[in-house]
Amino acid sequence: MSARLALVVHSDLGMSKGKIAAQVAHAAFAAALRNQHTTRFAAWLRDGQPKVVLKIGGAEELDNLCAAAEAAGLPVERIRDAGRTQVAPGTLTCCAIGPAPDEEIDPVVTELTLF
Repeated sequence: MSARLALVVHSDLGMSKGKIAAQVAHAAFAAALRNQHTTRFAAWLRDGQPKVVLKIGGAEELDNLCAAAEAAGLPVERIRDAGRTQVAPGTLTCCAIGPAPDEEIDPVVTELTLF
């Protein structure tokens, strides 16, 4: 079983590259902490912690994607910003889906493009 972590960025917020990197790091770290005692996490570690960073246009689309991933039984971590720098407090900036087997993640993120 090959596993990965999909990190999906809300790309129309006008965040700087550094801000995006920080938000993606928050998502990856949150997903790792939440799932560290699961078989999916163990498989992901064995595979070298593969990640893919994808983009999505709007908050509603990102929220719908998160809901679809959860409905598919995938672990999801939503990242909402504290609002101290570039976006308003509570803004959904990105999410982590997984870690999970590729065949479970692919159907949920197949329409998204690389960031």
